[in-house]
Amino acid sequence: MALIAFMSLRLSMPATAETQKDTNACLRTSNALYKRGEELYKKRRWQFPDEFRRVASDLDQYCRDKEFKKADIAIDWLNTCLRNYDKPDNQGYCTRSKKFFCAIDPASEACRSSN
Repeated sequence: MALIAFMSLRLSMPATAETQKDTNACLRTSNALYKRGEELYKKRRWQFPDEFRRVASDLDQYCRDKEFKKADIAIDWLNTCLRNYDKPDNQGYCTRSKKFFCAIDPASEACRSSN
């Protein structure tokens, strides 16, 4: 019984936001985050925000291009979105906030002003 409880807890946790240093590990993290979003969608009828899809897509490209600083920013945004999927949209966790614009374009003004 404890194993079942542990496994369900493990599935509910977002992917870790370790600093990415390897393309394959980065892509695995990206895949884990997207799968977590799919799980939430299937279990709780969470609608993938367009922003989530955009950042997830950009993350894959950052991983392939070995742009790991950009990947870390995107992973942070995706994790925040997943941790707060059940919060009202007006709180801005999965919206086009400064963090979102930083995740899709780390060279943007939004990114520079948040450092």
